[in-house]
Amino acid sequence: MISPMALLHRMRCRGLMASPSTRLRPVTATLCAAALALLTACGGGGGDDAKKGGDGAGKSTASPVVTPTATAPVTRGKGSALPDDLNGDGRPELRIPLASGQELGSLRRIAYVYGAAKGVDPAVRTVLGRADLGLPTGAGWQERDAGEMHSATTADLDGDGFADVIATATKQRDPAGTERVHITTQTLPYITWGGPEGPRRGAPATPVRLADADDGLEIPRPLTAGDFNGDGHHDLAAVRQAGKDFHVMYGPFGRDGRAARTKTYANPLGPGGQIAELYADAIDGDRPTDLVVHAQGDDDQMESALLTAGPDGLATTGRTLRKGNAIAFGDFDGDEERDVAVADTGSRNDEPGYETEPADVSQSVSVYTKRAAGSTPSPIRIPALGGDVLAAADTDGDGTDELAVSLRTGGTELLTIRPDAPGEIAHRRTLDRTVPARVDGRKVPKKQRAVKLFGAGDFDHDGKDEAVLAWGPDPLFALYGEKPQRFWVTDGTRDKVVFTSAPYEKGAS
Repeated sequence: MISPMALLHRMRCRGLMASPSTRLRPVTATLCAAALALLTACGGGGGDDAKKGGDGAGKSTASPVVTPTATAPVTRGKGSALPDDLNGDGRPELRIPLASGQELGSLRRIAYVYGAAKGVDPAVRTVLGRADLGLPTGAGWQERDAGEMHSATTADLDGDGFADVIATATKQRDPAGTERVHITTQTLPYITWGGPEGPRRGAPATPVRLADADDGLEIPRPLTAGDFNGDGHHDLAAVRQAGKDFHVMYGPFGRDGRAARTKTYANPLGPGGQIAELYADAIDGDRPTDLVVHAQGDDDQMESALLTAGPDGLATTGRTLRKGNAIAFGDFDGDEERDVAVADTGSRNDEPGYETEPADVSQSVSVYTKRAAGSTPSPIRIPALGGDVLAAADTDGDGTDELAVSLRTGGTELLTIRPDAPGEIAHRRTLDRTVPARVDGRKVPKKQRAVKLFGAGDFDHDGKDEAVLAWGPDPLFALYGEKPQRFWVTDGTRDKVVFTSAPYEKGAS
């Protein structure tokens, strides 16, 4: 029996949840109401249950919400260097995956809430499905797999200042391909090119291609965006089919989907293991982005390797990291160098002894700093730790990131790490938002009212990050678009924006 926590981890690895490190043309009000009706309350978000929590962080519930009368128009920007800025106005967008509980492993739609002066503006949003992105539809060995979308990320692959959407989707193999294999479908990554009005709607998406190959890149796992040589062009990294090695496609990309060059890297964890996922540092100007290669496991906490980036690209050998399935990049010691945090998500397999992990892993997080590159960090013990999301957030803009961790009991902690002792906490703030006893006419048990960490980002582009918290009516709230979810965008002390997402229209593609 797989626990909800283990299933959450498994689904995030398939690209259905927001990345721990991570992030159009306006749609009509009718479509938004059918697909993602966003209700907004800007400001404190106090609610009837509001009361002070740990260290003044405050406990709050969603304020009474009002329905926007229409979708506000999307501002057309002049372009930016951000990988998650769809309209080029210099502010990133908040990505909300909408999956289906009836189609476990698939991604039905992606909602993008636009960055704005107050954090995010739920009235300015767009919802993209498979047809909108130009992904293949109507083919597959089972009808429910027809054109199935599995993951999506964003990057400005052609360097025009507007983020493109890169999604993996299943299509039927060409007849010639089925002569060599028995599997009649294949999963490929596609690019939906961006522009001042966001991704092009309805035009066929472009398959991602290797620099020296005519065929599309067949890959079932999500792609990761970065700038792995620091040249200012966005790159893509993808685990190959068997999980034994991975490609890095260095940009810029042509409109034919072909990278400027491609390099294949061996598994830095050794020849015996398989790669489950790749984690890239956030793209920031022309800073080279390091990459973490994470090992495949059956819901166990698994080890990783950190590959540093430089002008020539990624290193071929890396630093071995401890076991843990939550990973985040940030500058946690304030030395202007990028660090990596690894934490225990709480997921376990169902083999004998699965309830426990080694003492240096169980309910702990470890911060690997550049200044202490030759040493093994002491784990930070957090008795209630256990959540799929780990994030870096500089909420006060001082250049040092706080480490945002999820708690098993619900809630989020913002940890300030001692710069001289990465295994110790200098300061902590608790974000313990809750929902009322009744939500949408349904009684919510007390143990299910806690709001959880969803991600972080500087959505108003003021130099200070906001933490994004979310709540849903069941443990898999972050996966499903079938049930309403509530979101809090907070600076760690006050809630800047609170909004609710409504279910997508069932039966729609």
